[in-house]
Amino acid sequence: MQRNDLLAILSSLTITGLLIWGLVYFINAWWDRLPKAVALIICVLLAVMVIGYPIYALARWSDQYLARLKAAQQPPPKDDA
Repeated sequence: MQRNDLLAILSSLTITGLLIWGLVYFINAWWDRLPKAVALIICVLLAVMVIGYPIYALARWSDQYLARLKAAQQPPPKDDA
């Protein structure tokens, strides 16, 4: 694991924490004021953001990690000079 990997994981966890905090604040402060249809739409969108973003961030990290492993396994190119 490299420094960039740790940074990606920490930023993903930080953003997830902020999204969860924002969701709790929004539900406590504004949820009762919304019409039911709007509340349902917002609930679905928030769920997609809170659940989907960390999965997307970890998938990007995995792609980068696998690309580094693949590049490390390939032999260096030979010079014909």
